[in-house]
Amino acid sequence: MAERLVQHKHCPVCKKAMSTEKETCSEECALRHQKQVRERKRTMYFFYFSMVVLVIVLAFQFLGI
Repeated sequence: MAERLVQHKHCPVCKKAMSTEKETCSEECALRHQKQVRERKRTMYFFYFSMVVLVIVLAFQFLGI
């Protein structure tokens, strides 16, 4: 009754089923995944930088410097 599925995982970019040995299903998806990771890193660095600037501005405001 219940069919057993072959071990697999899904591509993080296009969500297609693929073998467990690869990170992405194709070279195109690999390039898109690398671009997404770079953009995610850039966004996080910008967020961290903004938080540091905000803390500095608030510190100056409350300390009256």
